[in-house]
Amino acid sequence: MLDHEANAYVQARAFQIQKEGNSFNGDSFFMKATDEYFICSVADGLGSGLYANHSSDAVRKVIEEHHHEEVEVLMDYCNQALKSKRGATVSVLKAHFQRKEVTYCSVGNIQFVFYLPSGLYIYPIPVTGFLSGKPQTYRIETFPYEENSKFMMHTDGLHLPSIKQELTRFQSIEDMSNHLKLHMTKRKDDATFLVGQLF
Repeated sequence: MLDHEANAYVQARAFQIQKEGNSFNGDSFFMKATDEYFICSVADGLGSGLYANHSSDAVRKVIEEHHHEEVEVLMDYCNQALKSKRGATVSVLKAHFQRKEVTYCSVGNIQFVFYLPSGLYIYPIPVTGFLSGKPQTYRIETFPYEENSKFMMHTDGLHLPSIKQELTRFQSIEDMSNHLKLHMTKRKDDATFLVGQLF
C-alpha cells in the first residue's frame, strides 16, 4: 500500500507490505499535513498477523484522532490504547512549519534518521522496549530543521545497506520511495517505510 501527503511545506510518502503468507500487516502508519504542522507515525505490532495489526492500528487511530496534540501527549494516548493488546513499538514525528522545528519520540526499534542539507545527520535515541499500557518513560527530542531537510523511518522488515545514503542519493521523495520498494521483495517480515522532505 502506498500513501502520499503534501502541501507547500512538506512532501511525504509511505509504503508497506505484509509478511509473505499473511493476510494482515502488523505495521501501521499515519501522516497528515496541515497549514501549521506535519505529523506522522509508524507502529510495529509485536509479532505478525492479526493481533499485531490490532496493536499497530490502535496507534494509528489514536494519532489520527488526536494529531493536534503534542508528541508526549500522543505517546501517552498510544500507550493507553495498547492496554490488553499485544503491544507495539512506536515512533512519532511532528514538524512545526513556522518555528521550523521538529519534535520526535520513539519507543522500540523503529529506525529513524533526519538529514539537513548542511550535512548534519540526526539520530534520536529511542527508549528500548515497547508500549503495552504499562507506565512508560519517554525521551522527547526537539531540533531545528533547514529547508529541504529529509527524513526516513522504517520498521525492521526493511533492510537497508545505508539509511544515510538513501537520504542523500535521491533529489526527490518519489525517487527515494521507488528505490526503497526494491528492498521489500523478500517479504520475510512485515515492512513499512515513511519518507519526507520539509520546505
